Amino acid sequence: MKIISFVSFKGGAGKTTALMAVTSCLIEQGYKVALFEADNNKPISEWSKYAISKNTWHKNASVFIANNEADFESAYNQALETGRDFALIDTHGGGSELNNMVIVNSDAIILPTALTVLDTDETLATFKYAIEVAMAAEIEIPTFIMKTRVPTAKLTQAQNRTSQLLDEMPCLEAGLHSRNAFEDMKFKGLLHQVLRKLEANPNDRLIANNYRTAAKEAESLTNGILAILKDQANAA
Repeated sequence: MKIISFVSFKGGAGKTTALMAVTSCLIEQGYKVALFEADNNKPISEWSKYAISKNTWHKNASVFIANNEADFESAYNQALETGRDFALIDTHGGGSELNNMVIVNSDAIILPTALTVLDTDETLATFKYAIEVAMAAEIEIPTFIMKTRVPTAKLTQAQNRTSQLLDEMPCLEAGLHSRNAFEDMKFKGLLHQVLRKLEANPNDRLIANNYRTAAKEAESLTNGILAILKDQANAA
């Protein structure tokens, strides 16, 4: 089972949205996914409840509470026992023993950030923290920044400068634009499941186009992460 951790010290960076998008894509590719809820606000648990009520969830996605070290270990064992291919972790903000445990047990660490100075500063601090934790444990973990909430319109000069700065770091080629489909996921469910319901209703075709575009972006992001894991396995 591969562990992919979505880490951010700052709220609102798009961490949970990125995890939701990747979850949907992995499920669409036929994988079984464990979702570890380490964020005290429990956005993943709420997401799954909304989705189940709207019939936009999938049996191959399961949520496990992991808000302390003991729960994390228990969630990991349960995920293994139930044959999960991936565990995606939604971490809580700031440094902690739990976050340290998550980091050193990860196969890949994703650091989402919007193109603002504040978000970027926090992301660079988180990147430094994750690298230091891994170095202290004498391990190397693929750690990548990903751009989120990227405007669909032309970037401002400040956003361009920020984007170029991030490109000088280990940064995923694919990111997520600011789209209603991504913002609405937490209330509607798995991206591809929602898309199917929209496509089945002729009155929702225009909305379905937005979801279709979002799904393609999410698939590019997911495939990029899977390529990192494959490269890591080949190098081992």
